[in-house]
Amino acid sequence: METLITLIGAKWCYVLASTCGGITNGLVHKWTGWVMEAKNVAISAIVGWIAAEFFIPMLMEQFEFGTYTALAIAFLIGYSGIRLLPHIEEKVFKKIDKALDSIDGGKK
Repeated sequence: METLITLIGAKWCYVLASTCGGITNGLVHKWTGWVMEAKNVAISAIVGWIAAEFFIPMLMEQFEFGTYTALAIAFLIGYSGIRLLPHIEEKVFKKIDKALDSIDGGKK
């Protein structure tokens, strides 16, 4: 892994780790067909890129994680990210709706 980090950089290794997590997710769960599995791998890569750009550097700075811990986090994001995205989206929109309702006094 040290060689990959040196050659392509840590952020791309995080994207690769997240994509590997998505592939692992597809391998350990019920087969849903090539198209659905390819979609899940693509989503894992996209989520991994977003995490590598915004989320993982913040965690590394805040908690003083090393590169290898960040790779493990990226893998877990890819593995569980597909399943967690709808739940996270629902919670975020509920919080936004609640905040907007408190601003305008609940009037619509």
